[in-house]
Amino acid sequence: MKNIILSIFIIFGSSSLYASEMNELLDQNYKIIKTEIIKFDQDAQKIFTLQNGKNIFICSVQIEDMSGLIGSECIKP
Repeated sequence: MKNIILSIFIIFGSSSLYASEMNELLDQNYKIIKTEIIKFDQDAQKIFTLQNGKNIFICSVQIEDMSGLIGSECIKP
């Protein structure tokens, strides 16, 4: 139970740091049109598809079981 609570605090505390590129895209009026989660043994990937007109970016956020958010990146396909 303590690990779950600690993980939640870590996720909320570090989410703005790792999602800054995605936040910049959202500030530029990109909209999230699709989300997916891919689960592995110890971690997961949350994938966001953002669109603004004909422009599309795909952002992924890596989430680890014990340490919370590890990193993120956005690419234009």
